[in-house]
Amino acid sequence: MDEFLGIVGLFALVIMAGAICGIIAVAQLSNLKQEIVQLKAKVLSLEQTALKPNLKNQSANAQSTYQQAGEQAYSKPSHQDVHIPTPSLPSVEPLASTTSANILATKAKAKPAFISSFFEKLRSGFEQNWMTWIGAIALAFGGIFLAKYSLEAGLLSHAMRLSLGGLFGVGLIAGAGYLHYKKIIFEGFNNYIPAALASGGFSTCFALTLLAYNSYNMISPLTAFIALGIIAISASAMALVLGPVLAVLGIIGAYCVPVLVNTGSNNLFALYMYIGFISLSAALVAQKVQRAWLWYLLWAGHLGWYLVGFTLVEQSTIWLMGAYGLLSIIGLIAMPCLGVTLRVVELRPHSLKRLINVIPAHPLMLAFVTPLLLAMLFSSYDQQWQIISALSMATLLFLVLKNSRWDLWQGFALIIAVLVLISTPNYYSDFSDPLFIFNYQYGSGLFLGLVLSAFGLYFGIKWAPKRLAFHVSAAFSVFAMIATLYAIIPNHALATAYPLWAVILLVSSAILIKCAMSGTTLFQRFTYWVGANANITLAITMLLSDSGLTIALAVQVLLVSVLIHRHQVPMPHWPIKALVAALLLRLTLAPWTPSYDALTLFNLHWSIIVYPLCTALFFAAAKCFNTSQLKIWLEGAALHCFALFITTETSYQLVGHYPQFDSLSFYEQALLTCNWLALGCVYLHRARIAGSLARLYQIAGCVLASGAGLIAFKTLLDDNPLLTSIYIGELPVFNWLFLLWLVPALLTFWLYTLIKPINAKVAPFILAAAGILGLIAINSFIRQYWQGPYIYLSKGASNAELYSYSVIWLTLGAGTVILGHLKNKLLIQKIGLGLLAAVIVKVFLIDMANLTGLLKALSFIGLGLSLVGLSWLFQKLRSRANQA
Repeated sequence: MDEFLGIVGLFALVIMAGAICGIIAVAQLSNLKQEIVQLKAKVLSLEQTALKPNLKNQSANAQSTYQQAGEQAYSKPSHQDVHIPTPSLPSVEPLASTTSANILATKAKAKPAFISSFFEKLRSGFEQNWMTWIGAIALAFGGIFLAKYSLEAGLLSHAMRLSLGGLFGVGLIAGAGYLHYKKIIFEGFNNYIPAALASGGFSTCFALTLLAYNSYNMISPLTAFIALGIIAISASAMALVLGPVLAVLGIIGAYCVPVLVNTGSNNLFALYMYIGFISLSAALVAQKVQRAWLWYLLWAGHLGWYLVGFTLVEQSTIWLMGAYGLLSIIGLIAMPCLGVTLRVVELRPHSLKRLINVIPAHPLMLAFVTPLLLAMLFSSYDQQWQIISALSMATLLFLVLKNSRWDLWQGFALIIAVLVLISTPNYYSDFSDPLFIFNYQYGSGLFLGLVLSAFGLYFGIKWAPKRLAFHVSAAFSVFAMIATLYAIIPNHALATAYPLWAVILLVSSAILIKCAMSGTTLFQRFTYWVGANANITLAITMLLSDSGLTIALAVQVLLVSVLIHRHQVPMPHWPIKALVAALLLRLTLAPWTPSYDALTLFNLHWSIIVYPLCTALFFAAAKCFNTSQLKIWLEGAALHCFALFITTETSYQLVGHYPQFDSLSFYEQALLTCNWLALGCVYLHRARIAGSLARLYQIAGCVLASGAGLIAFKTLLDDNPLLTSIYIGELPVFNWLFLLWLVPALLTFWLYTLIKPINAKVAPFILAAAGILGLIAINSFIRQYWQGPYIYLSKGASNAELYSYSVIWLTLGAGTVILGHLKNKLLIQKIGLGLLAAVIVKVFLIDMANLTGLLKALSFIGLGLSLVGLSWLFQKLRSRANQA
């Protein structure tokens, strides 16, 4: 049976050989067709070259004819009519126009062809050699599937299976080498057939080696390691000869082998050993043939299997994951740029824009390090991950010294250090031992901060004084680490750690100030000054409570602004904007943070001090940027702080807590309506001078005004003192009605004047709302005067109260008419006359409702005469306005 199967296998090999020969014949026929096309093109170019002298002779003859005709014309007397013959030049002008048109068309076609050259080459190569490509892929998968089928069906013995597969793979490689050596169809890198055969052979050899190691246990790990290395190196060497097509097919086949031949062993070490050799050989090929798409293919395959490894990670494989990630950084980022010996390639400083635009080094570094950090944050194997993180920081800092284009990696190393502190679990249940500040994350945090700061100081001052990244690391490493420790330490343990941390911060500030005084560049001095201020501010902050950090950061904004103004530093604005945005977020969320509920400063509630102080600091910082857009940004931050102060402190002083928007009382609703409406008007007023931020101010103002309108509408329906028994105060006018309706009426009228230039269609509705609020406010004041602190309508009204409404509104109506006449405003006159008409109707229908007989008749006659008189007065005033 085994012999019969062996004969069948040999017969299959013969059929494959015949197919290969057929492919070779098809390829030769294709080459002959290409040569015929090239010969036709050459013959056509020769014919065009031969036509050019004839065209020149025709042009010269026509020109001579034109000159002779001109000479004859000038030789005749001037008083005679002269006829100048105009020769036709049919062969000259069309030639010029055709030539220029061809040139323009050639230029128009050349530019798109240059831009899309890669895709055009890929398309043309596929059109000419698509059958070869498909055949190569079929050969590669055929070898793999043959090995897999033999494994599942149990055909032949293990040794026989591997031998036949090896003969098939080696035969393909040998056939490719023979075709290349004999130059049977060789045309440089366009020779796809040898590359296709070789790629199929190497893919088969990869699969068989893994089968021998993982499935049959016929070879040891060391043997498998050596065999895979030999295959990878051989494939790389042959790809250098046969061109990048072999590299593409070989890389794809090699990376797909673990998927197609899955042994189910989940041996992560064997997988990474295999992927490492494949990536190494692919990198050598890509470096040699200089094809960018080979690097993309390599990165995709390598990163893909790297991420797959995290799904199989165990405690015993953590070191493998870390080593694989760091070796990948060195092998795929450092070595292609620095060489195998990792030599120094560049030390000159670069601008921030150039440091950011380092492709593909930055994305690749993040792709390798970020999974390690995420695994450290969410894994319980903390110590191993922390050691790997420390090695990652060391690797990044080492590579920074080799290439100045990677200076930003110092900042990422600092981020890794912060994450190490955050991810370290707290082993202390109590902090009675004062030496805890030197153990675990507290000791490691201080150590990392000092090491990173010393690294930046040494290389920034002694070695690369113009590379700003070193100075930034020196200035802010200690600050960042101690600030992180301050954020994670329990409050009751801070008293023990504060003396040491304060001393370190102050000593670091002294060193930075000394460096700033002896700095060689403006940015260097500025960075050291800011770092020293940050350390001092943090040391002061730790003496205060949680709100102290907010004050300290606001002070830092002011100090940085003063330094920029004093030294005229051309610093970008986004760092200050980012810091201000973080402060505003902290200040906005603080009132609703539980730790701030009972917080006090100097025996006063924290918001009474923090919000006004931050407002003043932001305004002071804005004064340093008189001709900058940052001034508007800082003034907006100050305005936001003032808005928070008004919103929160009024409610706190009223009800003893900050606004709870799902359960607002009547008094809180009245305050919030006034506060938000006033702030909305302020934002809209400021939008007129906000420049590029005008749209933001307009949106904020409209949002605040809309919120105030919703609260006012809710109060009018649910908590209206005219409908419900609500205490509004004893004093006339200066009671809760003043804040409930009169102040909102005035603010709504201000809102009308601000909205009218922006949206004229919405403005009339706002004006109507202001009028309604004013009407309700005046009537409520009158009722409160007669009814006292409770004014709900079910209590009824006396005759004196009814008469007082008429007298007051009559006075207001007459005054409005006079004002409109003086201001020559017809709208104000209409409003005044409408008020007078309403008062007259009210007097005759309500106030005199108890009259009978003749008096009742006279009251209606008086009503009619009054309305007629008002109409006459209105017409007269309108005619005068039209004449004016």
